[in-house]
Amino acid sequence: MLLLAVWAVISPGVSSPAFAAPDQGTNLTRIPKPVVGSIAEPCDRACLAEVVDNYFKAMVNRSPRRVPLAQDVKYTENGQLVPPGEGIWKTFTGRGTYRVYLADPESGEAGYYGDITEFGWLKGIIALRLKVKDHQITEVEAIIARQELRPEGGLGENTAGVMTPILIDEPDPSGFISPDVALLEPLAKDQRTSRADMIEATKKYFQGFAQKNATDVPFASGCSISENGIATTNNPNSPAIDPAHPDFHVFGGNCADEINRGFFSSLQQVRDSFPLVVDEQQGLVLNLALYDNEGNVKSVDVAGVGTIAVPRNLLRPITFLKPQLFKIEAGKIREINGLSWPVPFGMPSGWK
Repeated sequence: MLLLAVWAVISPGVSSPAFAAPDQGTNLTRIPKPVVGSIAEPCDRACLAEVVDNYFKAMVNRSPRRVPLAQDVKYTENGQLVPPGEGIWKTFTGRGTYRVYLADPESGEAGYYGDITEFGWLKGIIALRLKVKDHQITEVEAIIARQELRPEGGLGENTAGVMTPILIDEPDPSGFISPDVALLEPLAKDQRTSRADMIEATKKYFQGFAQKNATDVPFASGCSISENGIATTNNPNSPAIDPAHPDFHVFGGNCADEINRGFFSSLQQVRDSFPLVVDEQQGLVLNLALYDNEGNVKSVDVAGVGTIAVPRNLLRPITFLKPQLFKIEAGKIREINGLSWPVPFGMPSGWK
């Protein structure tokens, strides 16, 4: 008892555990649970590019653990939810020489557009968006267009099957050797366009396509469009799809002509168009849209040409996933470089 009294005198603020009244934890100061891998500093342009490179390195090694994927990361591949490590992670073997990076530090999004290989020999092209928050990848969106594989000599125009019809402009790896220099060059400050105006320019493009009227579309002089590595404007060597009109080439006009002629907009309806990554410094917008081809239009009246028969391979319901890379200078669309990949009719993007 004497010892306890002495202890109480020299330590008046300390109670003996044996005699302390239980507080049921009400006086505890709780330390927040640490977030593993989180870093407060924002990810700048160099950081976002490094995230992209590390992502591809992890794919080569078949190891998603080598990149900082958030625990609840959402990953889609050609519009389908896929667990990280599955899908193209099983087949990817490397990148080629066509490499375009996009960075949007404001939104924490990184983009990539370029050629790839699977199994070391199968050629393809990928459009990629990575959402980065606290230096962790929280969202992955990948759209891959691949080189078609068919028996030598072919088995007729339906060889590819109902869900993958032979396209007018199938992916051509030779169109993805090196990017146009314009896609790689940062814009001078007086040539840059605000984020909102860049998005608005892409919206006007899709509106013009739907309305078959390019009047309000801000095309630059000399604008060009390509899809799947094929020039789809100003291309006199593009397919003459109707023998009755041998002088009509589907991609023979300029950017405005192709919209105003309305051949493809008579077949396909655009929906769910939205920007994936906006890079103001480079003047680039990576956009995704879905084009629904209902398959019931057999001919299209083209002004000044006549009635053009629609190729039989497009006479089926099909939707096309189309990521498109816009180059915008001083508010004008200078170039559009896109992909087109067939998916089941009416399929959603996985994000909208």
